[in-house]
Amino acid sequence: MVELDIERIETGVIDGLIQGGIPAGSVVLVLGDPKSGKTTFQTQFLYTQTVLHGTPGLAILVDMPKREFLENARLFGWDFSPILDEYLYLIDAYSHRIKSAPKFSFTEDVIIDPSNPLQIAKFVKETTTGLISGGYTGQLVGIITSLTPLFFESELIDIYKFLEELKDIAHRHKQVWLIEINTGIERPQVEAMVKAIVDGVIEMRMFEEGRTLRRYIRVYGMRRTPHSLSWFPYEITPTGLALRG
Repeated sequence: MVELDIERIETGVIDGLIQGGIPAGSVVLVLGDPKSGKTTFQTQFLYTQTVLHGTPGLAILVDMPKREFLENARLFGWDFSPILDEYLYLIDAYSHRIKSAPKFSFTEDVIIDPSNPLQIAKFVKETTTGLISGGYTGQLVGIITSLTPLFFESELIDIYKFLEELKDIAHRHKQVWLIEINTGIERPQVEAMVKAIVDGVIEMRMFEEGRTLRRYIRVYGMRRTPHSLSWFPYEITPTGLALRG
């Protein structure tokens, strides 16, 4: 039975396809072809929630430095600078060091080894505890871009534990996490395990039509949400992702 009064978290992109947003308390896989716009989708979601709605947010950057992430966001008109380290904290796992701490969390520097996904889960748990001790509810939105380099050298058991711990935190505190991997790059058993554990999958693909590459998106396995399984065309516009037709 579908919950009619479930709290939903807007993505800013596909809300019309999923009853208004992702159910609070979800870990969702953003799976797709390289250059299909996965990171742009995640960034747009993060901007919608942190800047437009004032929800605390974490962005764990595994495949790019903090400066590059912010510069890419500004190209779409998304300026995170007014809320950095107050409502939004960027974790630069790409450069292996966190330089400062969010006001809603803790103050000491933290080193994150990007080859150890369990450290990421530990940091998310500690940050959630910091939110609660600071008077927040513990609810936040988060993105991880991308899990592909994070999982390259990780054992399957560590990947499994990481996903289960992240999902447990999300469910307990009504958080929404978008985690990203590239299609066809992960070990087949890793991709299959991630799909089995997460609360939903957003898949982004590029297909050649005539002499042009077209982008399509679909949602499947989204728990607590009736939705179509069809592919929907989308474009990357100067202001972000937008569904076509």
